Amino acid sequence: MVIKKEPSASDQVLFDLVEHNIQKGLPYPGDGSGRPSAVGEAARELGIPRTTARRKYGKMAGKPLSSPVLSYPEFAQDDVAAEDILDHMSRRYEQRQQYENSLNWFEVKVNENKPIGINWFGDPHIGSDGCNVPLLRHHCDLLKNTDGLYGANIGDTVDNWGGRLIREYANNSVDRKTERKLARWFLEDSGINWLLWLIGNHDVMDNAFAIFLKTIGASTVPMLDWRAKLKVTFPNKRSLKIDAAHDFKGHSMWNEIHSLDRAAVMDEHADFFVAGHRHDWATKQKELPDGKIATLLRVRGYKFIDDYAARLGYASKSHGASIMIILDPREGVFHPPYADLDRGVEFLKYLRSQ
Repeated sequence: MVIKKEPSASDQVLFDLVEHNIQKGLPYPGDGSGRPSAVGEAARELGIPRTTARRKYGKMAGKPLSSPVLSYPEFAQDDVAAEDILDHMSRRYEQRQQYENSLNWFEVKVNENKPIGINWFGDPHIGSDGCNVPLLRHHCDLLKNTDGLYGANIGDTVDNWGGRLIREYANNSVDRKTERKLARWFLEDSGINWLLWLIGNHDVMDNAFAIFLKTIGASTVPMLDWRAKLKVTFPNKRSLKIDAAHDFKGHSMWNEIHSLDRAAVMDEHADFFVAGHRHDWATKQKELPDGKIATLLRVRGYKFIDDYAARLGYASKSHGASIMIILDPREGVFHPPYADLDRGVEFLKYLRSQ
């Protein structure tokens, strides 16, 4: 049995034949006069389907493959060309990468060679009925009236319930609108000279609150998501590095400072590691293998009455709502952290008076 194959031709042969037929006067495309079209005649001569010939020739010649009878308008593109979109995405990525790079160990300059203090406010949860407001206001007054003392917020400024937990507003006397008013007071009207605010998990439960914080505070204080890595530099060139996060990776029920210990050993070196989040507190100073001293601290926050923690059997501790550290421009001088802010303020005033 012999299988008869249809004649074939390269695209170039087809193209040349159609062009030859056009030069002979055959229409392209067909004009409805009954005469064969240039493409149809070429397809007949080569023994290939007319649709195949039209498609191949039209692709090579860049000519529209209109029907002999119907013609269509040239439609506009439905969107920006892909190359233009990619150019825009490239510029946005480059800008985002510059931003990310600028956050890595950004420098905060101190304009005097005197010790300064940084009070790390644990999770405030302002507006919660369990927030120790008297203690929070007392600490705010201490910062307001102490020269050289700055504030840092470890995150979870308010409850900001979201998702299925939004029902918790039914169990609290403060609503979302009031929470925002209290957060604005803490940022703008408490009298604190702020060094830094972190955005914690409660701050993004309803992400509109995080946007609200960044909108009102971005021009006056860095507001960073979850973690900040900074170095504080004095005029005499001494620089101290602080790695602060709402929390670090890792947890141990036996050691409140476990995740900070882990970060001190496994992450980049810093002089201070600070965390919150777990409503517990502890401090530690240790010498790292390279001989540098690291100060580790977890702040408990101001939510002293917590029904959820009580149901799980967690004790409510009474200290460490905030913890103060002292940064000294003198080389080789390391001060312990203060879980008692009143005592820390007294010592800072003494150091700055020398």
